[in-house]
Amino acid sequence: MSEPIPNSTSARKPVRMCVRCHRITDAPVVVAEVHQNSGPGWNMYACPQCASHFPPVPDVIDLFPSRRGPGEDGAG
Repeated sequence: MSEPIPNSTSARKPVRMCVRCHRITDAPVVVAEVHQNSGPGWNMYACPQCASHFPPVPDVIDLFPSRRGPGEDGAG
Protein backbone atom coordinates (compact mmCIF):
# COMPACT_ATOMS: atom_id res chain seq x y z
CA MET A 1 0.00 0.00 0.00
CA SER A 2 1.15 3.50 -0.67
CA GLU A 3 1.17 6.09 2.06
CA PRO A 4 -0.54 9.42 1.49
CA ILE A 5 1.82 12.26 0.69
CA PRO A 6 1.45 15.03 3.26
CA ASN A 7 0.81 18.46 1.80
CA SER A 8 2.42 21.61 3.15
CA THR A 9 -0.71 22.67 5.06
CA SER A 10 -0.76 19.49 7.12
CA ALA A 11 2.99 19.31 7.78
CA ARG A 12 3.86 19.27 11.46
CA LYS A 13 5.81 22.28 12.76
CA PRO A 14 9.04 21.67 14.66
CA VAL A 15 8.50 21.89 18.41
CA ARG A 16 11.44 22.36 20.78
CA MET A 17 12.05 23.57 24.32
CA CYS A 18 13.90 26.85 24.78
CA VAL A 19 17.22 26.31 26.57
CA ARG A 20 16.89 29.67 28.35
CA CYS A 21 13.24 30.07 29.45
CA HIS A 22 12.26 26.37 29.18
CA ARG A 23 9.07 27.14 27.27
CA ILE A 24 7.93 25.06 24.32
CA THR A 25 8.19 26.93 21.00
CA ASP A 26 7.06 26.07 17.48
CA ALA A 27 9.59 28.55 16.03
CA PRO A 28 12.91 27.24 17.42
CA VAL A 29 16.22 28.96 16.64
CA VAL A 30 19.52 27.03 16.81
CA VAL A 31 21.73 28.81 19.36
CA ALA A 32 24.46 26.18 19.91
CA GLU A 33 25.84 22.98 18.42
CA VAL A 34 27.21 20.40 20.85
CA HIS A 35 29.86 18.14 19.28
CA GLN A 36 30.89 14.71 20.58
CA ASN A 37 34.13 12.75 20.25
CA SER A 38 32.14 9.64 19.45
CA GLY A 39 28.52 9.47 18.43
CA PRO A 40 26.25 12.19 17.16
CA GLY A 41 26.13 15.65 18.64
CA TRP A 42 23.00 17.73 19.08
CA ASN A 43 21.64 21.23 18.64
CA MET A 44 20.41 23.53 21.39
CA TYR A 45 17.38 25.66 20.62
CA ALA A 46 15.86 28.87 21.96
CA CYS A 47 12.59 30.65 21.32
CA PRO A 48 12.80 33.75 19.08
CA GLN A 49 12.54 36.06 22.13
CA CYS A 50 15.50 34.42 23.93
CA ALA A 51 17.69 33.80 20.85
CA SER A 52 19.10 37.33 20.93
CA HIS A 53 20.73 36.55 24.32
CA PHE A 54 23.10 34.04 22.68
CA PRO A 55 26.11 34.77 20.46
CA PRO A 56 25.80 33.72 16.81
CA VAL A 57 26.71 30.09 16.07
CA PRO A 58 30.15 30.11 14.36
CA ASP A 59 30.72 28.30 11.09
CA VAL A 60 32.91 25.28 11.91
CA ILE A 61 35.19 26.04 8.93
CA ASP A 62 36.00 29.46 10.41
CA LEU A 63 37.25 27.83 13.62
CA PHE A 64 40.25 26.19 11.90
CA PRO A 65 43.30 28.22 10.89
CA SER A 66 44.15 28.28 7.22
CA ARG A 67 46.59 25.54 6.17
CA ARG A 68 47.93 27.60 3.29
CA GLY A 69 50.95 29.76 3.80
CA PRO A 70 51.41 33.29 2.49
CA GLY A 71 51.31 33.43 -1.31
CA GLU A 72 49.99 29.86 -1.66
CA ASP A 73 46.81 29.65 -3.66
CA GLY A 74 46.56 25.87 -3.77
CA ALA A 75 47.37 25.65 -7.48
CA GLY A 76 49.68 22.80 -8.31
